[in-house]
Amino acid sequence: MAKRAGRYFARAVAASLAIVVGLAVPAPAQAALLFPAAGYGFGDGAQMTWLGADDVNRELDAVAKTSATWLRVLIPWTQIETAKGQYDWRQTDVVINAAAARNLRVLGVIAYSPTWARPAGTSFSAPPDNASDYAGFSTAVVSRYGSRVSNWQLWNEPNLPLFFGGTPRNAPRYTDLVKAAYPAIKAAQPGSTVVLAGFSRLPGEESPPAFLTQMYALGAKGNFDAAAAHPYVFPTGFAANPENGWSDVPALHDVMAANGDGGKKIWMTELGAPTSEDSDGVSQEEQAKQITDVLAAAAATGYSGPAFIYSIRDTDTANRGDRESNVGALLTSDWQPKYSAGVFAR
Repeated sequence: MAKRAGRYFARAVAASLAIVVGLAVPAPAQAALLFPAAGYGFGDGAQMTWLGADDVNRELDAVAKTSATWLRVLIPWTQIETAKGQYDWRQTDVVINAAAARNLRVLGVIAYSPTWARPAGTSFSAPPDNASDYAGFSTAVVSRYGSRVSNWQLWNEPNLPLFFGGTPRNAPRYTDLVKAAYPAIKAAQPGSTVVLAGFSRLPGEESPPAFLTQMYALGAKGNFDAAAAHPYVFPTGFAANPENGWSDVPALHDVMAANGDGGKKIWMTELGAPTSEDSDGVSQEEQAKQITDVLAAAAATGYSGPAFIYSIRDTDTANRGDRESNVGALLTSDWQPKYSAGVFAR
């Protein structure tokens, strides 16, 4: 989602009816929850890179009350390797250990460049000057966590300028990162699964299928084990608009099949909806419906990998006009359960 990056180091009527004295209104009786055979989970983006251990564990306790089996974890290069060859794993250790304690499988997202590795004057979302530095960090990550994590995602939404240094037409530079990191990870952990970044829904040559087509032309084939999509369908929902984010999923698969990769999976590494009061926002009940609709569509898709709901908890529920502050599915920012918490309860 497009506004998250600016909050990375800044720390970063229907909804209120779903909360009564700290208790979510019980979800009504419903059909069994459908999700991909590979399972579903949650992701919390950058938020867990600054939360204290108590809050990390509190969020994952909420996840543990659901039937989720996965957690998507950002592994922020920009925070861990602030000087070349010097690593501070403490915050990421907290998150990985908390996930392991709850038997959650982890998808580690290796992303965002430290100051020393990227062009002067650029933001942390810019790709590094040298793809080999990204590959080196990826190797260090696998060395650190490979005994507990075997699934890795290379960056986040590189077709969106916000997440790739503010510049457009990023397929060549992103493909360079993929072609450097994939063999490095496989050398360190041959049995790992390396997933491409999920792409943001954009038009034209930056659209997910067009971006992937460019990557194949640049030699990406053979340098990833699965692709990824971010099939958001807010605000109108799954059925109301056939050109919603889900429509990118079969289009991506068509590109893969045309390039001999039709047997590979597409992981749904972000899906969800905001419960803000702006034009993108929906009610808590509609948020739950949109999430379960996309999960059901993924379940009916033979090439879907795991699916990840973004996110666990709002960052600022009181900021009703800001969608990015209200994307939590399970909790408000003051730890009250949201409607989806009842829908996904075991």
